Amino acid sequence: MSASRRQLLAMGTMGALSPLALAQGRDAYPVRPLRLVVPVPPGGPADLVARAIAERMREELGQPIIVDNRPGAAGTLGTAHVVQAPPDGYTLLLSLPSAQITAPLLLEKPPYDGAKDFTAIGQFIRTTAVLLVNKSVPVRDFQGLVRYAKARPGQLNYGSTGIGSNPHLVMEKVKLSTGMHLVHIPYKGGAAMLQAAVNNEVQMLFGEVATAMQWIQTGRLVPLGVVSSKRSPLLPDVPSLVEDKVLDAPADFWMGLAGPPRMPAALAQQLNRALSKAVEHPEMQQFFAKTAAEPVTGSPESFESLWQSEQRRWGAVIRARQIRAE
Repeated sequence: MSASRRQLLAMGTMGALSPLALAQGRDAYPVRPLRLVVPVPPGGPADLVARAIAERMREELGQPIIVDNRPGAAGTLGTAHVVQAPPDGYTLLLSLPSAQITAPLLLEKPPYDGAKDFTAIGQFIRTTAVLLVNKSVPVRDFQGLVRYAKARPGQLNYGSTGIGSNPHLVMEKVKLSTGMHLVHIPYKGGAAMLQAAVNNEVQMLFGEVATAMQWIQTGRLVPLGVVSSKRSPLLPDVPSLVEDKVLDAPADFWMGLAGPPRMPAALAQQLNRALSKAVEHPEMQQFFAKTAAEPVTGSPESFESLWQSEQRRWGAVIRARQIRAE
């Protein structure tokens, strides 16, 4: 074969390969540590989950995953940082519903579109919340709460972990469907919110089942309904608000992994496989069991569909209630 023909064939082969494939063969990825941007401060529940899944994925990928906490601006600071990262598979995002999906909907000039400006890798966890009332509220089921609250418009408070947070938006959706007039009191974190309910500063809230159990067991807080499609194994006698037609779909809190926009599909699939194996690891299963979380595996496409449905659903609530960031 002539030198010129070999050169032409080489050029044709190079043209058929993407720049990413030329820079790093698929079999070679990853060749250096990855970075997982976590848009919340270290030490909280989401950060602990991120570190646990990063450690298990290290075993699958053969490279460490360095957790990079970038909190601020309701999680949009760290989340927006990933939008600008190269789509080479070395920068990942802990995908959180409030930071990625709902926080931008509260802003006049959002830094990104949470359902469009990221590459979905996969969901890996969901946790359910429960509607809790202070023991002083004389109700023991959801319909009793509705009757009690509607007879006292504006006299009952509910707590959340901030404007646009999951506890805030779920309660606003419940208010829309029932006509209850409740006063919103935001707190900085779930612990402060729960303590306020125990002290009767607020009369109700949506709190994570696992963290609320100590107060439920002592009778300080009374559970009325969970937001998942089925009952919680920790609260088998408490009905689901989806089952009772109060919510039209589950309102569970979820986490997953995402990448910058325009990440090659082959990389997303490779990371998805590593994530699924990490979720199925016995130590990760034990971690989930201790936190009363439900492990989830699924395709990048199903995770992207979740983003889109969540954006439509909570966008409608935000517009109807005219909720804006402060």
